[in-house]
Amino acid sequence: LTNYVGDGRLTKYGVRFSRQVFPGDTLTASATVEAVREEDGEHFVDLTISTHNQNGDEVVNGSATARIDP
Repeated sequence: LTNYVGDGRLTKYGVRFSRQVFPGDTLTASATVEAVREEDGEHFVDLTISTHNQNGDEVVNGSATARIDP
């Protein structure tokens, strides 16, 4: 996720494992923009995070917030 938003920009991050992940699993992660907002003169993006295994089962879900440039 930091490759996407940049180092030191995450202000909030939380995930939950919803299924067990096994050695050898192929995982695909995605982040969906839920909102872009301004707060006290700073700009933020709110993201929903999801990771699926090779069978299409969601194994991790969560959310994050990051500072962004206007």
